[in-house]
Amino acid sequence: MSLRSKVLSGLFWTGGARLVGQLMTWAITLVIIRLLTPGDYGLVAMASVFVGFLALIAEAGLGPALVQMQELDDLKVRRIFGAVILIDLALFALQFAAAPLIARFFQEERLVLIIRVLALQFPIMIFTVIPNALLSRRLEFKSQSVIGLASAVCGSLGSLALALSGYGVWALVLGGMIQALCGAVAINVVAPFLRWPDFSFKGMRGLIVFGGQLTASRVMWFLYSQADVFIAGRVLGKELLGFYSISMHLASLPVQKVASIVNTVAYPAFAEAQNTPEKIPAYLLRVIRMLSFFSFPVLWGMSSIAGEIVTVLLGPKWDAAVVPMQLLPLVMPLTMFSTLLHTAFQGIGRSNVVFRNVCTAFLVMPAAFWIGTKWGLPGLSVAWLISFPLVFLVNLQRMLPLVGLKVSDALAA
Repeated sequence: MSLRSKVLSGLFWTGGARLVGQLMTWAITLVIIRLLTPGDYGLVAMASVFVGFLALIAEAGLGPALVQMQELDDLKVRRIFGAVILIDLALFALQFAAAPLIARFFQEERLVLIIRVLALQFPIMIFTVIPNALLSRRLEFKSQSVIGLASAVCGSLGSLALALSGYGVWALVLGGMIQALCGAVAINVVAPFLRWPDFSFKGMRGLIVFGGQLTASRVMWFLYSQADVFIAGRVLGKELLGFYSISMHLASLPVQKVASIVNTVAYPAFAEAQNTPEKIPAYLLRVIRMLSFFSFPVLWGMSSIAGEIVTVLLGPKWDAAVVPMQLLPLVMPLTMFSTLLHTAFQGIGRSNVVFRNVCTAFLVMPAAFWIGTKWGLPGLSVAWLISFPLVFLVNLQRMLPLVGLKVSDALAA
C-alpha cells in the first residue's frame, strides 16, 4: 500500500472505532456524571495531576523513538523492553511512596489510597509499549482501533456498575484500571512480544537522545496544561475544581477525540514521510484544513449553547460549569492545531523544536492561570482565552519556516 492508502485506512479504522466507542462510552459517562458529585471528580482531578505526570515518562519516549527510527533490529527492541521495565517499576515505587505527600498538599487524605491504586498502571504498561509501537511502526491501525474500542467499553461498563453500586469516586478510579488491564491483555493476544528483555544500554544513544527530548517536551507540556488544575485545586478547592474539570473535559472532548485519531495516524505517517521531505508542507496544510473544517463550527457551536449543554446533559447541580463551558471551547481549536504540529515535527525528527515550543508555553501559561484564579472560574477560563493564542503564534513563527512554510500559509489554511 502507498503512504496515502495507509493513512486513509488508518483514519477509517481509528476514526470508526473511536466514534463507536465514544457513542457508547459517553452515553454511559453522562449517567455516571449524574450519579456522582463534583467532589468525586475533583478528587480524581487532584490525583491525575501527579499520576498523569508520571505516566508521561513511563516509557521515556522510547516507544515513539522505536516508531520514528528508520533502521531497527531485534536487539534494540529487547533493550528498549528492558529499559521500559526498569523505568515503570521505578515509577510504581515512586508513586506508591509519594501518595501521602500529595494527599497532604491537597489536604485530602482519601487521595492516598486512590493514588496507590492508580500506581498499578505502571506494571500494566510494561507489556503494552513494545506491541503498540511495533503496530504503529507498521501502520497497522485496525488492531489498535479494535483493542482501544473494546477496552474503553469495558472500562466504562465497569465504572457504571460501580457507580450504580454506590462506590462514588472509586467508580472512576477502578473503571480506568479496568480499561488499562483489558487493553494490555488484548494487545498481547493480538501482537505478543515474546522476547527476553536486555538490560544493556549499549548502542542506545540515538534512541535515548530522541526519547529524552520527547519526554522533556511531554513533561513541560503536562506541567503547563495541568497547571490550571494544580492551581485551582490549591486556591479554589475541590468543589470549584470539580466544576472546572468537567467544563474542561467537555470543552476539550472533541479536541481529544479527533486529535487522538489524527495524531495516532499522523506520527508514523510523518515518520515515513521523511523519505520525501518535499511533500511535508503540503501534508501539513492539508491536515490543518481538515481539522479547521471540523473544529471551529463544533467547538464554537458548543460555546454558543453551553447553558443548554449543562442543563440538559448534566443537570442543575452543575450550573456553575456554564461560564467556563462558554469560554473554554473558543480556544480549543488552537490547542488541536498545536498538538498536530508537534506530532508532525516529532515524526520528522525535530523534537528539539517541539521542546522549545513547550518551554514557551510553560513560561506563560501557569502565570496566567495564577492571575486568573483571583476572579474564580471565569478568570481561570479567560486566562486560557488570552494566553494560549499568543503562545501559539510565537510557536508558529518558530516552527513553520523549518519546513518551508510561513505563518500566513497556516492561517490561510
